[in-house]
Amino acid sequence: MSLISKILIANRGEIALRIIRSANKLGIKTVAIYVESESHSSYVTLADQQVSLGKGSLTTTFLNIEKIIDIAKSTGVQAIHPGYGFLSEDPAFAKACEENGILFIGPSSEVLNLMSSKPEAKKFVSTLGIPMAKSYALNLANPPTKETQLDFPILIKAAFGGGGKGMELVYSLDDLHQKMEKSSRVALSYFGNGTIFAEQYIQNARHVEVQIIGDNHNNIIHLYERECSIQRNHQKIVEEAPALFLSEGLRSKILTAALTIGKALKYTGAGTVEFLVDDSGNFFFMEMNPRIQVEHAISEQITGLDIVHEQLRIVSGLPLSVSQKEIKANGHAIEVRVYAENPSTNFTPSTFPVLSATIPNHKDIRIESDLNISNSNGIQFDPLLIKLISTAKDRTAAIKLLQLQLKDLSIIGPTTNASYLDKILNHPAYQQNKISIDFCKIEHSTLIADYSPSKAVSELLPVLAGAVYFKYLKNNRVNSQNPWNQLNSWRLTDSSIQLVVNGEKHCLILHLKEKLNPSITINDIKHTFKFSENSENNINLIFANQNSRISAIFVLENDLQICYQHIQYQCSFPGSLNSFPESNYNTENELLNESGEINSPLHGRVLEINISENQLIKKGDLIMVIEAMKSENRILSPKDGRVRKIAVNVGAQVTDRMPLVFLEDF
Repeated sequence: MSLISKILIANRGEIALRIIRSANKLGIKTVAIYVESESHSSYVTLADQQVSLGKGSLTTTFLNIEKIIDIAKSTGVQAIHPGYGFLSEDPAFAKACEENGILFIGPSSEVLNLMSSKPEAKKFVSTLGIPMAKSYALNLANPPTKETQLDFPILIKAAFGGGGKGMELVYSLDDLHQKMEKSSRVALSYFGNGTIFAEQYIQNARHVEVQIIGDNHNNIIHLYERECSIQRNHQKIVEEAPALFLSEGLRSKILTAALTIGKALKYTGAGTVEFLVDDSGNFFFMEMNPRIQVEHAISEQITGLDIVHEQLRIVSGLPLSVSQKEIKANGHAIEVRVYAENPSTNFTPSTFPVLSATIPNHKDIRIESDLNISNSNGIQFDPLLIKLISTAKDRTAAIKLLQLQLKDLSIIGPTTNASYLDKILNHPAYQQNKISIDFCKIEHSTLIADYSPSKAVSELLPVLAGAVYFKYLKNNRVNSQNPWNQLNSWRLTDSSIQLVVNGEKHCLILHLKEKLNPSITINDIKHTFKFSENSENNINLIFANQNSRISAIFVLENDLQICYQHIQYQCSFPGSLNSFPESNYNTENELLNESGEINSPLHGRVLEINISENQLIKKGDLIMVIEAMKSENRILSPKDGRVRKIAVNVGAQVTDRMPLVFLEDF
């Protein structure tokens, strides 16, 4: 029996790249599918064959089963790898593959059908004697009453689907019905099924999941466990392996439970069994994800096993390449997910396109990303920009390495959550491993503090100095043909200039005659700085005895986009001779145009609409929630006004800059 020779990847971005990498090592040809706006993405260009899905919504592209099956048949592939998200857990997709003689790289449609229903999955697992939290059936037509025995707090969940969609935490009967309606509405709009249920909420719990892999020869193994307790809105953002808080006895019980479930299902392929652990050391089955996970890399890092490699062997009919006895966990691995989102504005999506990216380069840092600098449309499907995975001998060393490398990450264009992640890694509770799934909620005010661009001159000095360096001192300026912008021997006097930073005007006196010892004067105080070039768009700036990394790129001749400490600054030199006019380009948060039209900041699906026509709303009020991949994006009102018209419905697919709401003054 030999390996299959060609697969289609029914996904995009970093997971598609990840699959291509393993397929290439095995000599397996790959077919990439893509939407027109991502035709230059790395995963598309690196695949052996590319087929366009055209333009349109997710329903007509990556969620179009018929179209994907037709492409698979026309390209002659033997199997389809669904990645994660999209159709990866859809039993109808797996069934369509089976009916058309195409191998599905994952479990059977029967297993997917069972695991896709959380209540049914719980019923199945309960027969195996594995503990789980108490569950409650919920019916909107007959909601619970005071006579119903509910142990609050409870967590309402969508019966079908995942990613935190439809989850609502309820502390009393008073707001139960309202949250049932909301959860059901979200579940219906996103998963096509409004069935909901509830389970007792385990406070101060920790989230532990076990990576399992099974073949078609009755072999099933685990790759130990991962901890995913650092979550925001029920969505993981920091993961690590192994889970060091577990005792050896508890770890053994959880690993055995995961394998028991996998064996009972006769599971084939890669999957993850998820558990909650309370502060008394009790564990409870939560759900199973019958696919590869976003965070699978940390399991690979501590075990040395390529999970995608095993998936490709399994679908080819080959047995696992290793036995359980051969799997050893060594060291510690931590992953952080860097998203294009703005923590200072309630994590709204940051839609400014990526203009430049400086990515860490360290032997113990694994990078998973398909950053697309050529895509001028910004993010479309997924705000996930990059995953950084550090591996070290122990947890403390892994945290320290990740902190250092996160500081070296510089993305110019969109605001990211990199500083938010850095604050998590620096938090004493995280470093002492005293965390729970409520960590981000409990520490919210601490984690989002001081994230907005500073307006204080004392804090802006590195940005001002960096802008001066890139404008006047950098030797290899592209498009810098204007002689008035050059510093030559004939310029004998100090120059007074104006520099606008995020709309605030600053008056500077430049002292640049000694190029290696420059300084600026602002508010009658002279500041000297030193610099060294790191790369084309990066410098190391020593200012006030502090070393800072400044990244910048020119948008226009006299307009710079600067990234400093993961915060974006727009800098303009309006006083330069023979220059472009002072720029007035839109920022990511300016979603309101002159006609009062509020536009969508990204492609996605409307999960909630929280306003009604003729309603008076204030700046900062929640307008609606738009889902893009596994991220919920809260759209806030940019001003006070009256809702004149709502242009979309719940469940609608929206595109970048599509009108959502029309406001009028009142």
